[in-house]
Amino acid sequence: MRENQRGWAALFFWLSVLFGVWVRFLPTLESGAPINDGGMFYVMIADLRTNHFLLPAFTSYNHLHIPFAYPPLSFYIAGLISSIGISTFDILRWLPPLISTLSIFAFYWMASLMLASRSKASLATMAYALMPRLFSWYVMGGGLSRSFGLLFLLLTCASVWALFTQRTSKYILWTALFGSGAILSHPETGLHAATVCALVWIFKGRSSRGVRDALLVAVGVVLLSSPWWGTVLLQHGFAPFQSVVNTGGHDAFFWTPWITFDFSEERFATILMVLGLIGFAVQCARRDWFLPLWVLVPFVVDPRSAMAIATIPIAVLAGISLSDLVIPGIAAFSSRSSAEAYDWVEYISGSWIARLLLSYILIYALIGAVTYDFSLATYVVSPENRSAMGWIVNNTPFGSRFIVLTGQPDPLADPVAEWFPAYSARTSQNTIQGREWILGKSFTTFRAGLNQLQSCLNSTPSCIENWASLNRLNYDYLYIEKSSAANPIPGTLLYVIRQSRDYSLIFENNSAAIFARK
Repeated sequence: MRENQRGWAALFFWLSVLFGVWVRFLPTLESGAPINDGGMFYVMIADLRTNHFLLPAFTSYNHLHIPFAYPPLSFYIAGLISSIGISTFDILRWLPPLISTLSIFAFYWMASLMLASRSKASLATMAYALMPRLFSWYVMGGGLSRSFGLLFLLLTCASVWALFTQRTSKYILWTALFGSGAILSHPETGLHAATVCALVWIFKGRSSRGVRDALLVAVGVVLLSSPWWGTVLLQHGFAPFQSVVNTGGHDAFFWTPWITFDFSEERFATILMVLGLIGFAVQCARRDWFLPLWVLVPFVVDPRSAMAIATIPIAVLAGISLSDLVIPGIAAFSSRSSAEAYDWVEYISGSWIARLLLSYILIYALIGAVTYDFSLATYVVSPENRSAMGWIVNNTPFGSRFIVLTGQPDPLADPVAEWFPAYSARTSQNTIQGREWILGKSFTTFRAGLNQLQSCLNSTPSCIENWASLNRLNYDYLYIEKSSAANPIPGTLLYVIRQSRDYSLIFENNSAAIFARK
């Protein structure tokens, strides 16, 4: 019987992994290009290789004198892979979903430690593998850094939990190693890793030995990450770090996701998030506060990335909801036996309706994730847009300044604007990537204004000129994407500007039109 129960747990875990791999690679298979962002990283990898793998002071991306202050671990890995003959373009397509796949196993390790049960962890892994919020931004081109950051964040959480619960000294080294990996991969995951370590210490490590181990981990992380931040401090001082800290998205409404619980990005009914909410209530009723606090704290620490981080404990809570409440409850109603079981696999082995429910949840979540994938795969730069940007390289003066109009209201989900500086080798005055290192408190205002700029597609050229004047930015050319998912029908601007004496059409294909400003 025990072997049969372990077989159910193993089967469910490997199905979750298989489906998790599928939904992580499907967008790239469908798109034929890096998803959404990654253009800045494409250039930074080239900058690193050109500088013989020594950190350059600035990146050439967008010619804005942006400090090369971004955590560089993923760039080094990509640069080393590209040096053996694999194109950076392909690396940005395939490496992020691969690392995101590895994070499924890291999550399982973490959940099995926190729940003290591999079978319960397999249920949580199902939620992690198929919740879109936990793979969407990590399989994109820009997921090169985000996926490594998430992988090391999960490994850090698992290792620090083992350190303070098993009290084994080897985890001091592992936690320091994984923690430094999180810091060296992504600016936000490093912060969240430190926050979770502090939470785990509060709940599990408050002793003289716990204080000693925590200090040793902190010293190890500082030393292992120092080659990066030390180089940045020598080259630029604290200015880039002060600037990026001010882009964290703190405002008076940072707490609203606590009320709505709407951040899983599921299609259809958000069944996994509902299960997470039930698990949240279960843990609160038990007065086991660690996971509920882990859901809430990221919104205080760094609201900009909080929803992605908070979904991690939500997945664990979904596993608790299924293993401790939903499956036992269904099994109790479907069986005349009053004997109490100690694990969900014992309930499911004797209840066909519980097996049916769990199978339904798994397939339902998979269908929702695949549906999300097909939408995600549309966020790419089309071959014709890439052709138009290639034409710019050979037919406009170096140093030319462009405004790129696509109709996409979210500048972080605008692949044409983000990849434009990489493909055209020219400056885009409205590309937001990289500006977090130079704009400081003005970053939020600049980002908000980009929505207004994109609405100019349904206005006249004066709308663009007013935006440029307000932001004190000059431009020589307009790059207009003629149709996209965000703007399927060409707006008024394209018609009006063709008649304008102040602009001349210099290039056009099925996807883009380029106008020179007279």
